[in-house]
Amino acid sequence: MSGRVPPSQRAKISDVFARFTGRDPVAIAKIRAPATPAVAGVIGYCDAIEYTTERDGKVERYRHRFAKADRPYLVVYPDMTVQILGGSYRFTELGIVDDSDQKHAQAR
Repeated sequence: MSGRVPPSQRAKISDVFARFTGRDPVAIAKIRAPATPAVAGVIGYCDAIEYTTERDGKVERYRHRFAKADRPYLVVYPDMTVQILGGSYRFTELGIVDDSDQKHAQAR
């Protein structure tokens, strides 16, 4: 995690990564995020997201279903790339947590 990310933000990302995965982060690739185009088409809401990661030495598959009030949008750009934008959620040591989720509101 390098590049133009301020050191304080890199530390924050490294911290949540370590709490979630149970291991220290290791740089595996540099990804340059393109500028967001001025025009995008909203395809609809993103109801859920699935991801596979290693956690505590074991490969795990997660599926997060967004609460209706917290769903982000699935958008498409003129070059036909897709992105998830908006919504009310955050990534914590538990994974993705909706902002309306009072049970897990204290998750970091």
